[in-house]
Amino acid sequence: MIMTDSELQQLIKNDPEMGQRAFYDKYFNYVYTIVFARLKGCAEKEDIDECVGDVFAQCFIYFEKNEIGGNLKAFTASVARRRAIDTYRKVMRYSAHNVPIDENEEIVSDENIVERAEKEELRRILYEKIKELGEPESTIIIQKYFFGRNSNEISEIVSMSADNVRARCSRAVKKLKNMLIKVGYTR
Repeated sequence: MIMTDSELQQLIKNDPEMGQRAFYDKYFNYVYTIVFARLKGCAEKEDIDECVGDVFAQCFIYFEKNEIGGNLKAFTASVARRRAIDTYRKVMRYSAHNVPIDENEEIVSDENIVERAEKEELRRILYEKIKELGEPESTIIIQKYFFGRNSNEISEIVSMSADNVRARCSRAVKKLKNMLIKVGYTR
């Protein structure tokens, strides 16, 4: 059963333990998608998992101290984005000071560096354009093409029918393709 935000807010208020479980179940995939999208190229799986846990911990602490109101999805997305940015900064700060030394490591040729830089730039542009699609299209695209989920699984995440997910996905892919063409990516 899918709970509305007001039902979930009431449950969190009346029975915090059950409310937190329901909140976690409803928003886990959404939070994981946001955090993974920000940290996928720079953080280990453990860092991503820890960040997701920190998002929920921060939400639960907030719920205990404050009156819950407004859009839970927007609130959760905001907490997830901020926590992911903090984790990104922490990971980048740590990696900047700790360069692994491996005697068996080969020196990377200039061609590999250029190719890698081009791929990274393409990933950045693609992620930017996916974000520009807005919700729920960006979540649908990320869940389908990055996590390999089917329409039925995605329909539970975005709270719409599987047929509607397929239709939105198809339109979003066409729109994304046109957006990429406009910025010069024609492959």
